[in-house]
Amino acid sequence: MLRLKALPLALVFLCGAGLSSPGMASDPYIVCVQSQLAALGYSGVTPTGTANAATRNAVAGFQQQNSGRHAIALIPPLTHKTAVSWCREIGAVKPALRKHMPGSTAPIVISDGGSNSLATSMLSRAFRETEQFFRSRYGIYPASRVDVAGADSGAELAQLATNLQKQRGVSFGRMSSTVSRVCASPSIRFGGQAYRDQLLICWPITKQYNSTWQREVGLIVTSIMVHEYMHHVQRELSNGKSAAKRSSPSRVRRGPAWMVEGTAELVEYRWRSGRTGKRMSLNSLQKEARESQKSLRAMHGHGTVKDASQYRIARFAAYLLEERFGEKAMFNYWRYIGQGRSWDRSFELAFGMKLSAYQNQFQVYRVDAAKAAAFAAGK
Repeated sequence: MLRLKALPLALVFLCGAGLSSPGMASDPYIVCVQSQLAALGYSGVTPTGTANAATRNAVAGFQQQNSGRHAIALIPPLTHKTAVSWCREIGAVKPALRKHMPGSTAPIVISDGGSNSLATSMLSRAFRETEQFFRSRYGIYPASRVDVAGADSGAELAQLATNLQKQRGVSFGRMSSTVSRVCASPSIRFGGQAYRDQLLICWPITKQYNSTWQREVGLIVTSIMVHEYMHHVQRELSNGKSAAKRSSPSRVRRGPAWMVEGTAELVEYRWRSGRTGKRMSLNSLQKEARESQKSLRAMHGHGTVKDASQYRIARFAAYLLEERFGEKAMFNYWRYIGQGRSWDRSFELAFGMKLSAYQNQFQVYRVDAAKAAAFAAGK
């Protein structure tokens, strides 16, 4: 097949559902929560999109009735900022009510090749597999909807992303400069970016787009998508906070860059090992973490995890935490961030130790396999 040229944009809905209408109100997550509560029989609650007293009282009552559920207990009182978490967790308690979540609407998948192109089909399949992985392994059904775009050119990908935004009636601006950080024009390598409510993927330009290309590239694209989808999940669990360099120790963001990228790398590794059956030992993961001397403390600010060796350091740091404290603790870290807590306090609540202490200890674990294994085993 000839190279996919800039044909009219292809919009593909994975489940046959169309775009939701602009809606009855300004906040779709408040509408979601109100629709869920009304379905549960809470009186005086109607889907107006405004967090009024009746809605807040109903949410407080729901939280009290479900106080034994840790994820419910961790959500702050209802506001426009926390509504996304209430929408998601009410759906977790009553799965039938997930139909009210914006995330239940099928995403738009865009490629530059047309609705029947191999590229669009590959992206759709990759998203379905990614979504199912998070549901089956982690039990996470995001309340928010994320759309997908892919291309073999950064310039084309930026235009696709802009068109996605127009479909939602928003504009994030400067997409060319944003996309160019990961995708050249034409693209010479694979790249991915989670940007707001979008997953943007690029792949190397090639002369032949055929079934062999689709099969070989599809595995890599899905792996990248799992990584970027984790960033989408982080953002939602933390109630929309962005990962950026903090100006003071108490300023709340999503977390140190090594934590943000390391957990995404770890989730990607979990998917890939399950998909291929190839698993790495602790010693192998540790060996890769020794390729760079950069410390976790030096990987706090946005963009400080730069090359493959640093991503491997971050992955091993996240791996040890997950092995010792479990997957739920890892995701609860973002929930604590979503409460408005600092990195340090969120880390301590999630893992039972101080962030600074772990970062210091990790300098030993990255070179001493026996001590790393003992920490992972809880000793």
